[in-house]
Order: sequence, then C-alpha cells, then structure tokens
Amino acid sequence: MESIVRLLREKHRYTQTGLAEELGISRQALIKYENMELDLPLSVVRPLSKIFNVSYECLIDNCLPEENSEKDIRLQQIIHRFPKLEEHEKRAVSEMVRIMAESK
Repeated sequence: MESIVRLLREKHRYTQTGLAEELGISRQALIKYENMELDLPLSVVRPLSKIFNVSYECLIDNCLPEENSEKDIRLQQIIHRFPKLEEHEKRAVSEMVRIMAESK
C-alpha cells in the first residue's frame, strides 16, 4: 500500500525537501511518514490537510480523497503560489476558477 502523503506530494509537484520545509519538519521525518514507518502526528496532519485540501481522515486513514476536479487542483496551485492570500481572497479566487471552468 502506497502512502497518501507521497501520492499527494507527487500529485501537487512538491519535492520532499520543499514539503518538509513548508511543514517545518526534517526531510528524514517526511521520508518516514511517506514510508509509513511513523504515524503522522496531529502537528503534521493539520498543515498537510490545508496544503493538499484533504480531510484529516484521508491522511489518518491513508486513503485517497474523492477525485478532485481540475478546477480544485488549479485552485490549490494558485493558493500554494500565493500563500499570503486572505480567506476572502481565496474564496474569490475559488469562485473565479469555478466560473472559468464552467464556461469551457
């Protein structure tokens, strides 16, 4: 069984080093989580949930979330590239992405 952390990291095009830095953990710790040698602590589950826009349960149970739509993936890429967006700005971007996706 492959680690959901590894699958999500690769899907969102993070390097191990980049994701570890964003989480404030060592690359070696991330490798242990990806290899399922260690359980994810809550201090890692919370930020991973936000970064990848998945539920805590998905990370804790090591299961894939329902397939994200293309617009959800684009939104997460935008939010990742612009981390200083306020919540209302994230909602506005999300709505713009939804409208653009529906107009295709």
